[in-house]
Amino acid sequence: MAANLFLVMIWNERKDDMDLQLKPVTEKNFFEIINLKSEEEQEKKFQIFERFVSSNAFFIALASVNGWTCKGIYDSESLIGFATHGLDKEHGRYELVSLMLGHQFQGKGYGIPAIKLVIEEMKEKYGCHEIYLSVIKENEPAIRVYEKVGFEPTGEVFQAFHPEPVYRLTV
Repeated sequence: MAANLFLVMIWNERKDDMDLQLKPVTEKNFFEIINLKSEEEQEKKFQIFERFVSSNAFFIALASVNGWTCKGIYDSESLIGFATHGLDKEHGRYELVSLMLGHQFQGKGYGIPAIKLVIEEMKEKYGCHEIYLSVIKENEPAIRVYEKVGFEPTGEVFQAFHPEPVYRLTV
């Protein structure tokens, strides 16, 4: 199972003029993606693990050895987030391995549309009927967002650096 996921969203805010797109990690956007942080205090340092999510650099490295897909999440030409997805070979299931929004884009209505965009890509790419994720149990805002999209707890707990309940979405 993958590491942590982080997402915070305020439900009553919505950006109606979104042009969300997923773009591959390239030489051109690599440093911008690895410098995108989920919390403002993280801007001052480079760490492999933030409070609720591993760094984007960590997930890019992990994806390279696991054959996963990494994508920048863009609103038009502005990088707002990052996602990793792929097959968990140990369990034989597809996972939304990581999803994060930069701290400056949280609470602006991007969360649910970004998750749905990644889910659509996973359905198209893998033809999967279920998608799994894990999340640090203290990350209640992310859990609320995932449940709103339709993820349900499986009762499993993935032990990474923190205990992470596992969620499943049937698509």
